[in-house]
Amino acid sequence: MNQTEFLEPRSNVSVSRIVSMAVPSVMFAAGVLGNSLALVVLYSSRKQQKQSVFYRLVGALAITDLLGTCATSPVILLVYANGLKWQGGRPLCNYASFMMIFAGLATIFILAAMAMDRYLALNKPYFYSAHVNPSRVKYVFPILLTAALVMACLPLIGVGDNVHHFPGTWCFFDYYGTTFRVKLFAYMYSVLGLSALTVIIILNFVVLRTVLSLHRKACEIQMVVFLIGILTIVSVCWAPLMIRVFLIQTGLKEKDVIRDLIFIRMASFNQIMDPWVYILFRKTLLTRIIQFIKVHLCLQRKQISSKVPGVGDIEEISRVRQGELSQQSCNNGAGEPFLSKSTGETLS
Repeated sequence: MNQTEFLEPRSNVSVSRIVSMAVPSVMFAAGVLGNSLALVVLYSSRKQQKQSVFYRLVGALAITDLLGTCATSPVILLVYANGLKWQGGRPLCNYASFMMIFAGLATIFILAAMAMDRYLALNKPYFYSAHVNPSRVKYVFPILLTAALVMACLPLIGVGDNVHHFPGTWCFFDYYGTTFRVKLFAYMYSVLGLSALTVIIILNFVVLRTVLSLHRKACEIQMVVFLIGILTIVSVCWAPLMIRVFLIQTGLKEKDVIRDLIFIRMASFNQIMDPWVYILFRKTLLTRIIQFIKVHLCLQRKQISSKVPGVGDIEEISRVRQGELSQQSCNNGAGEPFLSKSTGETLS
């Protein structure tokens, strides 16, 4: 395929700065390093944490992100190393597109499941204690992967089409085509992705409001910052690509291959940020970083509070929430028994 057909002469962006092997190389290294460290951290976690629902969802997220990074990045780097000449023909293009669709949607679906887990633990603690447990959640992961797998297979059977995208280093489904099957898949992908993102954002905002409404010691400002960070990263990384694909189908956006490349890289960047936000942004790690700053940089003499969101914070919040609901039930004469099972293992 002639590489010149990917370029738009009217683009005034410096192509040489964007079409560089340095960007995918750094992203690949960061993705492998971050998710590998995340798996090590998970493996070395306390036994009690390993039995939690959230632990299993985070583990699934780390494995999915690592798989997506290792399955797609080498293909892109190979094309760059070969002077932007695609090798492998149609089969490799289908493989690369399949893995990008599958890994991307699987990541979003798992993030939505994690948001739902946090919402139920804090806002529906009785229901969470009675119905949500690791033995049941283990079936959620295969369901989410199957949904992503089915979507990724559709272009292979004629619903949609996998094509090369500028600068010819990556393959993805065709969202510029005008045929019914191509537009159908593009609509399905964008609507499904935007729906999952909407669920993530709404549930996290509800959790954020719940945390702020408690006005207890467990509700630290760091928890608020943590939740805002999650919302920001997910929205910034995935929303632009999903919205752009949808608007292109409606005719409200014209072809812009430079922007396409930027947005797909932003979406891939989510796989790099996930382990740092959900796993490595931990109390013990940040405590050491803060102590290092205090000792070696002498930024301030006053003792720095190293309290950051961890499993214990959500446990405390959930217990407080359960206690409040139990008290309300007693006051209302409902007589609903207090459930002592911990529901607070949803955030680490």
